Amino acid sequence: MLEDTARELRNIRITLVILTIIVLFIGGDRTVRIDNLNDSQENFPQFSYSNMVDLGDGNFGVLSGYTGGDGNETVKVYYYDKKKNKIIFKTEASLSELQ
Repeated sequence: MLEDTARELRNIRITLVILTIIVLFIGGDRTVRIDNLNDSQENFPQFSYSNMVDLGDGNFGVLSGYTGGDGNETVKVYYYDKKKNKIIFKTEASLSELQ
């Protein structure tokens, strides 16, 4: 009986060693990327924004775009109907088209 227990413990130990070796070689597959930002120009993060503008008579516009100033700012015009308590989409335009 003692021999059976010792044999079983030896088999468990061998299995654990093999599993440890497999995990060490296969589980360590990670890629680390380093960005060097030491250029002459400074890099700032780009944030998206959304601002609401009152246009009067129940109309309002939602300005949206990115802080990078790349000209992708858009305005969406909506109308708020007080009687039905609903918001109705009217139009969408790029700010560069409106200037």
